[in-house]
Amino acid sequence: MAKDYYRILGLAENAEPEVIRAVFKQLAHRNHPDKQVGKKEQANRIMAEINEAYRHLSEPLSKVKYDQRRGTSIPASDYYQVLGLRHSADAQIIDAAYTALALKYRVSPTRLADINQAYKILSDTTRKKLYDFSPAAFKGSGFSLWKVYLAYTLAFYALVAALYFLIMVL
Repeated sequence: MAKDYYRILGLAENAEPEVIRAVFKQLAHRNHPDKQVGKKEQANRIMAEINEAYRHLSEPLSKVKYDQRRGTSIPASDYYQVLGLRHSADAQIIDAAYTALALKYRVSPTRLADINQAYKILSDTTRKKLYDFSPAAFKGSGFSLWKVYLAYTLAFYALVAALYFLIMVL
């Protein structure tokens, strides 16, 4: 079975070249063998995988051939896809992807708005956890944790107000 280069770098299949480069730099910096005291052999193996994945995904022709072999064509459907990342991306990877895309699309207001919205949600740990639990809650339709919370809060205060009124009147 062929290696999954997107998984190795932690990218979604629709990752743009700028995101691929930024994530590669972040991972190479984090996993460099000189930084891994006592784990040089393992670090060398990880860096070899990272370099191989980057080599295949950074070159446009190689990436197209790889994607055709895998049969991948995924549209941007959620905030992770907007940034070109997998759901396992950590804060540093999210920052690197956002910086690369914000720089590329600084002159495209609609695309930049989508990128900013995705970063706003995924960079905040609380919002990210809620988004991972229920992505529809942030899309303005469907099930929403905020709507449920608001409904329960309003029902609670209405009940408290009714009880207070009954106690005061009786």
